[in-house]
Amino acid sequence: MKKYLLIPFIIVLIFVFIGCTTVYLDTGAVNKRVCMTNEANEDFKIVKHFSKELRGWFTVFNLVTISNPDVQKLIQNELLATGGDAVINVKIKGQTTFVDGLIPAGVSVIGSLISPYGFALGYLIGARTYTIEGDVIKYQ
Repeated sequence: MKKYLLIPFIIVLIFVFIGCTTVYLDTGAVNKRVCMTNEANEDFKIVKHFSKELRGWFTVFNLVTISNPDVQKLIQNELLATGGDAVINVKIKGQTTFVDGLIPAGVSVIGSLISPYGFALGYLIGARTYTIEGDVIKYQ
């Protein structure tokens, strides 16, 4: 009887844990203007285009966030480095890269060498790479 209950239980667990990552990206405390469009409402000159990759870390089937990418700090640093007045055309792209996939796979392999159930350790850590890009502008 237990054997027949195990398969539906595993199927339910699979559906519960698929795609449940929550990521909170904030630019709220940046003292300058940040806009996801190219509308600056004034004449401006693009000083620099930036594109940076940040990694977010998750655990327990990617349900619990360990750390979110610090977009606010990234934009603040770009503004300080260029002396810009605002950032426009902000784009944020999240993806699981090959390296992000290797991390839990490596943990699973190492865990399986330690214990017969060690392969499950791979579900305890996960990563996702976020590419943040935009244009720093200076008002004229």
